[in-house]
This record gives sequence, C-alpha cells and structure tokens, in this order.
Amino acid sequence: MNDNDTAGRTARVPLWQATCMQTINRAVNRASTREAAMQIVHGSIDRWEELLGYAVGRPSKAPRLVLFPEFNLQGFPVKESTEEWIAKACLRIPGSPEVERLQALAQRFKVYLGANAYEAPDEWPGMYFNCSFLIDPSGEVILKYRRVSTEQGFSPHDILERYLDRHGIEGLWPVARTPLGNLAMMPCGEILWPETARCLTLRGAEVILHPTSDHGRTEFMAWESAKRTRAAENMVYLVSANAGGIEGGPPSGQNTGHSKIFDFQGRVLADTKSAGESTRAFAVIDVEMLRRARCTPGGLFGVNRLARLRIEAYAPVYAAASFYPPNLWANGPMKSKGQIQEELARVIERKVEAGTFSRGARATHHGAGL
Repeated sequence: MNDNDTAGRTARVPLWQATCMQTINRAVNRASTREAAMQIVHGSIDRWEELLGYAVGRPSKAPRLVLFPEFNLQGFPVKESTEEWIAKACLRIPGSPEVERLQALAQRFKVYLGANAYEAPDEWPGMYFNCSFLIDPSGEVILKYRRVSTEQGFSPHDILERYLDRHGIEGLWPVARTPLGNLAMMPCGEILWPETARCLTLRGAEVILHPTSDHGRTEFMAWESAKRTRAAENMVYLVSANAGGIEGGPPSGQNTGHSKIFDFQGRVLADTKSAGESTRAFAVIDVEMLRRARCTPGGLFGVNRLARLRIEAYAPVYAAASFYPPNLWANGPMKSKGQIQEELARVIERKVEAGTFSRGARATHHGAGL
C-alpha cells in the first residue's frame, strides 16, 4: 500500500450514542453568599448523578456521550455586578471542586460528559466567561469553548488580540479529535449566528454539542429552524440539550425542553417533545456515514454543501465589515453587563450613520410616536 492509498484516512469511528440530559436549571441569583450558591450547585450535581444512573446504568459496549443544558449549574447573572458574579457563582474549569465532581462522574459512568458553566479563569482576572466544556471517560477536560457572541458576560472577542496571543485560533475555535470523531461545542443563542458553527466546521468539527437554555418548542427568532439549518448547512450532527425548566431566578417557563438531536442533513433523530426532566432524546451517531457524505460530490447524499463553498467570494465582504468592536475590554474589564447594551446602542448608531441600517420613516397617522 503506498502513501496515496492512506492519504486522508483515519481510524474507523464506531457507532456511538448521544443522550440529551434534559434537566431543571436551578439558578443561584437568590443566594447571598458563595457558600449558599455552591450548595445549590452541589444539589444540581447530586441530581445529575441520579439521572446518569437512569440514563446509562445498563452496560453497553458502544461509547456514550451525555450532554447537559446551558446554565444548568448557576443560571446567569441578572442584577449582579461583574465582581459580585465572580465572587458568588463562577468556577475554575478545571480546578473547582464542583468541576472535579463532574470529572469523577464521567469516570464512574465511563461516558463523555458535556456541560456548561460560568468560569472565572485565573489567566483573565476580573472577567467571567460562558464556558462549554467536555470531559472524557478518563475524567480529563478535553475541550473548553468560551462563548464568543454573548450579552451576558465577557467574550474572547472583547480581548481578541491578547486572547489569540495566549490561546491561538485553536483556543478561540476549539475542536477535540476523539475516538468519537471531531467534537466541538457552542451554547444556546450562538445557534443564531451562522459564523460560529461555520468556524467550528472549517476547523474540522463533525459533531457540534449544543448545551442550550431556550424556548424549545417555539419558532421565536426562528430558533428551532436555526438548529436544523446549522446542522444541514455545515453537514454536522447537532446534539442540542435544552433545560426543561428553571427555578430560583427568571420566569419558570423560559425553558420548555424539547431537546433534539439532528443528523447532518438537518433531520430530527430524537426529540423529548416535552418540558421537565427527560433522557428520551438519544440517538446513534454514525460519523463514518457523515465522512462518506462529505467526501461524495453529490448523488447518493444529495448536495455537498461544504465542497461547494466559495470562501474567496465571501471574504472581502466580511473583511470590510465592522459591527461590535473587538478588544473592547482590553484595558480593563467591564463593571456590569449593562455596558454591553450601551455598546450595542453605539454599534447601531454607527450603522445608521454609515447607511447600513435605516431607522425608517416616522409614522404620521394613527399610532404615531408609538
């Protein structure tokens, strides 16, 4: 066998099972101290342990991955300042006892365990990030993705040049090469920005894990359509684990479950079809079939959306565009997330002045001034 026979070949990926661990988010906003907040977090992990016993208690020779929702450990900051949220709620990933418990659960149940939490890393003092992370069956944290498009906290984009200097493009858009295939993560509302999933795909992602905390059964902001579309346009499997409800913070009906798993054609493989706790959204993931589809011009698998990308035609438009500014907090962290809204207002004003946005004409008939 010569080099050409083995070019581009990798070890065969076995069939494996993905399970959306749909749980109730228990927010820590009402807690006045870190001790009280961590009691809530540990209570959630206690319940995770119980649910894992139900979901993966039966022996299996096939590899398994379980994914918990976004905000499942802490909720998200509401009125807390940056300093208050870090002191009360944020973790080190890895390093915090709470994360160490999750690492032990992955080892005990012999699963890949995906989760999401607010992280205050030592290397970025005064900042916190929405962090999605993946633990392998040995208990090692093998993937950390810090949310880029967010209005609930800091983004790597806010310190972009320094972030790239420290972590590189691999740290900004991480993809883990594993025996299950190439895995990536992105949380919740980032499903509405096609650039996130596309960047992960262009870096090799074959399965995107989507811990989310959304409406689940409605098309508000075309959220559900976006999940299906991100899977199909990038030819990736999408595992979307949604919260089944929320307690101790925002209105309890914010999260309505309906966790889903999509194949690389955008077809729904599994759906809990309900709110509340559930492990019914599980499906077999066939990465080998995905790889065959990506390496086929058309025909059997239909249109190859990746092979037909015309990147060079799109690139000049992106290069000339500027919206939310990078490096906004390079000289010091924001005091509260309210400053994000202030910056969004300035972005809109600049786009109106440039003619990219139009405010439209004011009404002069019934309803004027509304």
